[in-house]
Amino acid sequence: MDKVSDLPKIILHDILSRLPYKDAARTSVLSKAWHETWSSFPILVFDGSRCVRVHWKDRKDPVKIQDNRRKANSFLKSVDRTLVRFHHHGFAIKEFNLSMMFFHPRFMPHLVDRWMKIVGESSSIQVLKLELQLADCFFGCEFGSHNYYYLPPDVLKAKSLTELVLLGKIRADKLIVNHRIRFPMLRILSLVYVYLGHEQALEDLISGCPMIEDLILEHCVGLENVKVHDLPKLKSAKFYGFREIHVDVPSLENLHLGNDELFPCDISIDKCRNLKVFLLGPVSSVFVSNQWLRELFDKFPFLERLELKGCVTSESLMISSSRLKVLSFQACVELKEAKIDAPNLESCRYSGQSSHMPAAISFVNCSNQVDFDFGFPIESRMDLKGLRAFFQNIAPRNVMVSLYLGIMRGSSIVFNEDVLQNVQVPLPRIKELRLSVAEETEELCVLLMNDLFWSFRPAIISLNLKLCSRIFLKLLLEKLRCNKEEERCCSSSQMKCWWHDLKDVKVRSTPEKYENLSDCEALLDSLPINFSSPALHLNFELEWDSLHTSLSGGRINAGPSVN
Repeated sequence: MDKVSDLPKIILHDILSRLPYKDAARTSVLSKAWHETWSSFPILVFDGSRCVRVHWKDRKDPVKIQDNRRKANSFLKSVDRTLVRFHHHGFAIKEFNLSMMFFHPRFMPHLVDRWMKIVGESSSIQVLKLELQLADCFFGCEFGSHNYYYLPPDVLKAKSLTELVLLGKIRADKLIVNHRIRFPMLRILSLVYVYLGHEQALEDLISGCPMIEDLILEHCVGLENVKVHDLPKLKSAKFYGFREIHVDVPSLENLHLGNDELFPCDISIDKCRNLKVFLLGPVSSVFVSNQWLRELFDKFPFLERLELKGCVTSESLMISSSRLKVLSFQACVELKEAKIDAPNLESCRYSGQSSHMPAAISFVNCSNQVDFDFGFPIESRMDLKGLRAFFQNIAPRNVMVSLYLGIMRGSSIVFNEDVLQNVQVPLPRIKELRLSVAEETEELCVLLMNDLFWSFRPAIISLNLKLCSRIFLKLLLEKLRCNKEEERCCSSSQMKCWWHDLKDVKVRSTPEKYENLSDCEALLDSLPINFSSPALHLNFELEWDSLHTSLSGGRINAGPSVN
């Protein structure tokens, strides 16, 4: 007997709210009771991209345009029916989330106005998320940059709002200027690509929301200068795409600044003395030097996490902090050397670019438990010599290292037997090697595998099958799972290959149904043909022997050359 279905609706709604939205929706088919529960579920999510696909290539195809219009009308009617039903029955609406990538500024505003009126009049509304994007190709016509949806005054009735998210072609300046904004319970405010018009509109909006804890402002049209103050509860803020940013909020702990391009930006954040997390994107007026770093740690004595993305830096940096726990460099192409003196550092991430060899990273006075995550896309022909040297130069040597390599189709690793025979030992032991390999040429895949294992000793190889070619997966499985000694031996009697150091391989998968297969052929046969199917991951746990079987005269015997 199903006792759960007999529980009060408020409890069943609470159960659904703890599930992913798709799973919650599926409960409607379980029974009549669950269908009724779902029909009055107060969290409403309408994502137009699930039923309508907008492609620029279809902009002149009358059949596709007509089909898109039909699907869009079906979506609009579904949203309208649901909201009218909720309004008619007096059902509570706690969250309303609407996303349309095909908004038409002429034919759809009246519908959205009606929905905003229903949502605004719901006394229980807590979360309002609205994303509207114009898609010229969707309707076979062109829209001007001035086309926006004007946020209606009905939104102001939602005094119970705790979260307001506006994204896209939405104009809020007239609402703010012509009405007194007051959201006394608002905790989260996010405005991305929204038309605000001028600085005063932002100040008027924020002044009516004194309880904000999380503030996001990105590329707000018409707004160049951001000044934030008098928000005593503010803990986290993100400001992107402005020419001037002044933040005077002592309570702030998490700050993200930057521009999409290297535009200058006047930044004043010195009064945020309690800052713990600082993420800095590309800003041409900020030059990250040793002096800049020293001043940063002096100004913010509680800083625990520092992330630099696309920043202009000195070629050599010394990062010294007794409180720093997380450090990240991403696309800092000028950086050639970084010395890190941070005894409490727990995690360090470095994301390189294929056109630049990675900076030399050394850890001074750091814990041996530092988790170093390194990512490197390989988009063209390259030699692993520099990458191998990068890991061999990491100090201390027992830092736990994770490595991501993305191998594009048509790329290859240059095999150089002379280099491999002079590789320093012991080989770098990689905690986890994450691979995405699009290459489909068998010869190049074999070459790639050999060079990788002659260069590194990964404890785990992790593969997302969406990102790997079947030929690479097949060859890797054959190499790792092969248990015939004669097949593991090299073709050359004078040189031994990396297989002789591999003691054991265990397979782990997500989902787990692929874990207990005993041979690679059965594993290959069980895998879906369509690798674009949802999240299928394979992990190979490798146990390596000592390197003495592969050493000769202090050098690694790389194995036979491949021509």
